[in-house]
Amino acid sequence: MPDARPVGLDLPEGIPPWLVAFVLEALRETDTLRDNGAEQAAAARAALLRKLVAAAQAHLNAEIDAGEAAQETGRCEETIRRAVRDGTIPDRRASPRGRHKIRRGDLRKLASPPTGPYDPDADAQDIARLRRKL
Repeated sequence: MPDARPVGLDLPEGIPPWLVAFVLEALRETDTLRDNGAEQAAAARAALLRKLVAAAQAHLNAEIDAGEAAQETGRCEETIRRAVRDGTIPDRRASPRGRHKIRRGDLRKLASPPTGPYDPDADAQDIARLRRKL
C-alpha cells in the first residue's frame, strides 16, 4: 500500500512539541479514516493539516524587529540586539544602518537551558551546607 501521508507535510524545524504531537496524532487518525474507506474525510483532513503546517511555517519565518522579539521572549530589547551582534541570532536586515530584523523561528536560540525537576532533598542539603559555613 502506498504511503497515505499527505504530500508536502514536512514538519518545519522549530515548531512547538505540542504542535508536532498534535499533527502526528492527526495523521494517524487520518490513516484510520482511509483504512475505513472514508477517503473524502481523510483528504479534507489532510488538506487542513497541510494548511496548519504551512501557517506554522509562515509564523516561524516571519521577520520581526528587536522590540517585537523582546516582547515575545520576555527579554530586554538590548539583550536581543546583543544576541544579533554576537551572532547567536542571525541578522536579516537589508541595510547595516537599518533596524535589526529577526526571523521569529530563530528566537528559540535564546532559550535558557532546561532546568531539571525540583529536588527538595538536594535543596535541603544545600541549605544545610550553607548553614554550616556560617
